[in-house]
Amino acid sequence: MKIGIFNHHSIADKDPALLAQRAEELGFDSFWLREHPIVPVVTSRPVPDVLSETVDPFIALARASAVTKTIKLGTSICVVPEHNPLLLAKEVATLDHFSGGRFLFGIGGGWIKEGSEIMGADWEHRWTQIRDAIMAMKELWTKDDAEYHGRYYDFPPVRSFPKPAQKPHPPLLLGGRAKNVFKRIVEYGDG
Repeated sequence: MKIGIFNHHSIADKDPALLAQRAEELGFDSFWLREHPIVPVVTSRPVPDVLSETVDPFIALARASAVTKTIKLGTSICVVPEHNPLLLAKEVATLDHFSGGRFLFGIGGGWIKEGSEIMGADWEHRWTQIRDAIMAMKELWTKDDAEYHGRYYDFPPVRSFPKPAQKPHPPLLLGGRAKNVFKRIVEYGDG
């Protein structure tokens, strides 16, 4: 059985490299970190204080990849509409490349409306924005000269290297509680 470990507490004062290394020693299959780039002081729903202490998962997982050999490394979740897909595709590909194909791309739409809007998400249409970002990233990961023309993202032919170690790209694992989450997985996800 494959069992992963998800760190849902603050790791700002703990080294993710040491945590992932220990998880690998104990036989865990995967090590997951969540993402909250910022947490607004005023929100429409309660937000635990610990979320504002969340480290950047891509930098932390890159650190973990340097001291581990087999454990898979994942985001749980990456709030995709809070990122530019050209930069996010580069981060994902670089992490997957240097980890030897061990990255698992957990994707979600977020649940802190105010934070997502501050970061540039179209809250009411964030899953449409996510789809657009994923389709753009797939172009960047699979083509040497990639271009994309969508509703939210539009760019002429560009080059983005390295490509991910996993082909055609790391697994795209979608999270969410919406009734149509399985439709999204079938359309553009892997699980």
